[in-house]
Amino acid sequence: MKKGSISIALFTGLFVGITVFLTEYLLPNSNLVTSVIIAVLSGVIGGLIGIKLFPNKS
Repeated sequence: MKKGSISIALFTGLFVGITVFLTEYLLPNSNLVTSVIIAVLSGVIGGLIGIKLFPNKS
């Protein structure tokens, strides 16, 4: 596994964790579907940001 891939995965996980935490803090009574959609979208966005921040060096 390349160093860039690990960095992207760690950044994405941290981004998703912070986003889900803030969502649950700000919207405590949201339903499961909303929470899952927010988690998926934050995973995609975090992955895209991670790719831009930590490009894979071949």
